[in-house]
Amino acid sequence: MLLVRVLLPFSTVEQQRLEPPDLSPPTSAGQGSFALVLGGGGARGFAHVGVLRGLESLGLVPAGLVGVSMGAVVAATWALREDWYRALVAMETSGFPRPLGSLPGERPGALDRLREWSGLARAGWDMFVGWGVGAPAVPAGEAALKDLTRGGRLEDGRAPVAVVATDLRSGGRVVLEAGDAAGALYASAAIPGVLPPQPRGDALLADGASADLAPVDVARGFGCPVVVAVDPGQSLQRHDPKTGFEALLRAVEICQLTHAHLRFEEADLVIRPSFRRTIDTLDFDARRECVAAGIRGVRARREDLLALLRSASV
Repeated sequence: MLLVRVLLPFSTVEQQRLEPPDLSPPTSAGQGSFALVLGGGGARGFAHVGVLRGLESLGLVPAGLVGVSMGAVVAATWALREDWYRALVAMETSGFPRPLGSLPGERPGALDRLREWSGLARAGWDMFVGWGVGAPAVPAGEAALKDLTRGGRLEDGRAPVAVVATDLRSGGRVVLEAGDAAGALYASAAIPGVLPPQPRGDALLADGASADLAPVDVARGFGCPVVVAVDPGQSLQRHDPKTGFEALLRAVEICQLTHAHLRFEEADLVIRPSFRRTIDTLDFDARRECVAAGIRGVRARREDLLALLRSASV
């Protein structure tokens, strides 16, 4: 049976309310039970792999996970596979859409700039006449998700996993907690304008980050005393916008960062991996850099995390 919760944006009213699972502290280190929220971020979401690796090195195991977009992919893979780390690092992404042109602020040459605008024009055309530049990559993406989850179901993992998507019809947040894992992950990660949304019942599901970047309240529904969130976002680009298009992108970026800050601050502790360069949402070649950033993020908050879990277990 497919369990779905649909919530209106920024509302605590649920159309269907589910009983939270009864969770007990799972850690060998004697720390208190905690739930983990893994936010979106595209390729930067590989930082979640490093965070889980870092927590594992401390003997800490989350009692429940909530994932958004790439965070959902990492959460479900961790729950369904013992070899989750190897599987995620080796994830097949060669068929995925690539970053468009050079990144802002890199002072590209004339040829680079031509390629950039050509890519943007092609992407714009794909969005206006189809679902987006990533539409041809859907079969490859679905195959990769099936492989990562081994065709499993969300409820079959070693810990409860909730996957968040956005309903483009109602504008509400949708929480998936059971059913085909690969299908739920695609719904959560289908970036509007890049990948086609997923029809599901009366809903049209797409990237969960559009409705909620950090669903801390869903994690609290697991009944754990502590909620730890991981924010793989980046700070504003340092260069000033020089065109109306760049100004528009900057405005959207500011809205996203403000929303993220408000949502992540509801967690008891936030781990923010520090990336040493700007990493594009679709730059999956940077996965190992992102994994390393996640490990550094855990090390930076190690003492705060352990103190929080100790106090919660008293």
